[in-house]
Amino acid sequence: MKILYVSQYFPPEVCAPAVRVHGFAREWASRGHQVKVLTGFPNHPEGILYPEFRSQWRRGFVCEKGQGFNVYRTWLYPAANRGRWKRCANYASFTVSAALTGPWIAPRHGVVIGSSPQLLVAAAAYAIARFRRVPFVFEVRDLWPQSLIGVGATPEGSTLYRGLNLIANYLYSRADAVVVDGEWKRGQLVAAGVSEDNLKIVRNGVDGDFIARLKIHTARGARDRVRREYGWSDRFIAMYVGTLGMAHGLETILQAAEECKTTPQVLFVVIGEGAERERLMARARDLRLNNVRFLPRQPHMSIPALLLAADACLVLLRRAEIFKTAIPSKMFEAMAAAKPLVLGVEGEAKEILLKADAGLAVPPQDAGALAGAINRLWKERQLRQRFGENGKRSVEAIYSHQQQSTTYLKILRETLARRRVLQAQNVLPVFPPAVPAKTSKCSITKP
Repeated sequence: MKILYVSQYFPPEVCAPAVRVHGFAREWASRGHQVKVLTGFPNHPEGILYPEFRSQWRRGFVCEKGQGFNVYRTWLYPAANRGRWKRCANYASFTVSAALTGPWIAPRHGVVIGSSPQLLVAAAAYAIARFRRVPFVFEVRDLWPQSLIGVGATPEGSTLYRGLNLIANYLYSRADAVVVDGEWKRGQLVAAGVSEDNLKIVRNGVDGDFIARLKIHTARGARDRVRREYGWSDRFIAMYVGTLGMAHGLETILQAAEECKTTPQVLFVVIGEGAERERLMARARDLRLNNVRFLPRQPHMSIPALLLAADACLVLLRRAEIFKTAIPSKMFEAMAAAKPLVLGVEGEAKEILLKADAGLAVPPQDAGALAGAINRLWKERQLRQRFGENGKRSVEAIYSHQQQSTTYLKILRETLARRRVLQAQNVLPVFPPAVPAKTSKCSITKP
């Protein structure tokens, strides 16, 4: 099968969309499928181009050889994950750039996937698929524009919200298939009028390389090494790893840390970058929280060792109705590392956690409940061990990219077959596409 995967985010960026797209692309390529990824130049979340990509960014378009697949990077306006207008410019620039370059690398007789976030990526993917006359799969990982309300970025009646809502509804109605990551999201889209037959579920999961690195680091004693390196010694480490963004309500960690001041054995470790990082660090200084440590964004290959050094992992979102459909991928990485979770997310993520018996659920933005859960895990070693083992088993059984990629491939095959049947019935334009695809040769090789 020939697949073009369009995503604004891709490694070396370490956000969830980047890791997920890389995991599926690598898995599909390893099975003999022809995969191409169209993405931007890495700058998320700080809005600063990664140094090794600055000269390439000035060229506007480059190709890299990935692990069995090609990665095409097209120009965008770098912007930090904060501020409305610069972020809009960042999103729009990638959308236009991808829509212009995508048709020349899109496969003949293949399929185009557009991954949201952000929503306009899917609009670019639809334009590419329409131009090439191939099926368009809309991958919905965050519901837009509803998620903007959840983070307080815009009110429901705003011009921005209404405009994005029109785009989203248009894409839902034009997609050959809409892929979501859970039942709650699927139900919300059905209620909004999206065709139930077009909605498919592919779960979030953990990349095979990530699991392999966990095994290697475990064998090499990474837990003790990392704890010595950072001076954590024998303290109980409650760790948050991920984007420090508006959606996560991370002020709750600082409030919980204040409540845990009387328990000096507990140390909160916050790892990542994002719009809220500087504010959170300033707030921690104001509160004189000696039990909180901030570490900068780490390469994804370093995350397994850090997780192994933790005693419990925190997965948090703000209290908002839309986030009940969210299933943070970071929870599965922590479960793969056999770490108990403290989950401050309502909805389907909570259902998954409780079904797996992999940790404690607390109400979002409830610092008292968060502090109580951490103190309980600190005191009860056997409970931590039980949660960790259960979570690891659940990931191995269900939530791996290897298993979910099989489900995804089945959806893509069915979508392509259905499209060809409609073309044979003269309901849709037939192959080949309107213009021949150019053959793109990669000149840049990345490890």
